[in-house]
Amino acid sequence: MSARSRRRRRAGPPRRTPLSPAASAPSAGASAPPGAGDAAAPDSPIDPALAARRVAVRNPRGRAARREPGERALTELAEQTEVGEVLLRSLTRAQLMLAVRIFTVFGCLLLGLPALFATHPGLADIRILGLPLPWVILGGAVYPLLVLLALLYVRQAERNERDFVEFIERS
Repeated sequence: MSARSRRRRRAGPPRRTPLSPAASAPSAGASAPPGAGDAAAPDSPIDPALAARRVAVRNPRGRAARREPGERALTELAEQTEVGEVLLRSLTRAQLMLAVRIFTVFGCLLLGLPALFATHPGLADIRILGLPLPWVILGGAVYPLLVLLALLYVRQAERNERDFVEFIERS
């Protein structure tokens, strides 16, 4: 057997050898926890009961290096930290601004029609299928406009959410 192979550590728990004969033999009146006498010397500042337990020492940065993309941001969201609140506030703000823009467009068109008819009274004389033009527009054309704006809103809101998820996965 070479010197190198003799120096290799064997698998299994480490060997514990007493530091001194007094450390391995407890006094007659004191009862030491099992296995505590051979783990630390009696003058050691470490409690013998704690010294007998095995402790795994790990690199604290080992887990951070293996994190998947987006795991940190998802953790921030799940734990509702300040960073998570900022992320959610940004999504909420984007959705609110989208709703305000859609509402503004609809409001301008809906309120602009009566203004248009008031400034141009000749439009009220135009008849479509026997109905005056203002009635046709306000009674029939507004609803397809509402549906188009609703579809636009849903499409843009889903895009905002998709962008938010992509941002979370990248971070």
